Amino acid sequence: MPPPKSKKKKYSHGFKKWSDDKCISIRQEMGLYPSQPLCAFKLCDYLKIPIYTPNEIPGITDEILKEVLEIGNKFWSAASIPINDSDSIIVHNPTHSEARKQSNVMHELAHIICGHKKVIDKISSSLSGFLRNYDEIHENEAEWFGACLQLPRPALLYSLKNNLSEDDIALKYCASLEMVRFRINITGVKNQLRYSRG
Repeated sequence: MPPPKSKKKKYSHGFKKWSDDKCISIRQEMGLYPSQPLCAFKLCDYLKIPIYTPNEIPGITDEILKEVLEIGNKFWSAASIPINDSDSIIVHNPTHSEARKQSNVMHELAHIICGHKKVIDKISSSLSGFLRNYDEIHENEAEWFGACLQLPRPALLYSLKNNLSEDDIALKYCASLEMVRFRINITGVKNQLRYSRG
């Protein structure tokens, strides 16, 4: 997913703090420092969440493949699809850049980790229809938490303390330059460093 838009959005009380803490705890569970890069696909493996591209889904028709990978490939990023009451799979768009894929998958992982459920009466019988259905509040939370998973505050602080450029950060964390700039601005880490240096 692209970075969250700058439009003012509301979140449940404590959600941003929970997101920051959860990103760190997930890394620690995986044996990583809070500032280390985390690959979205490795996180899928760790959480035992199967991840596929559309052409890896058994029985999918050529018509749907053409719609999602050719005609409409610019209009979707990824989707988390429930397969029972407690498990989901992720389907992602393989035509996007590597940085975009990381962001896309982190976004869907955010939905799953946050426990977001699809509204049953919105689920279409086709994959392409399913991809167009979303809940606005869930999307806001997944945008925020997914971005935190990819670029948590400790990673930004570590990078800026070590004089990494925005391009360096983007390369190290496999993130888009737009995402890096968004996270630096929205977290206020530059101001935090300024105050700490007194």
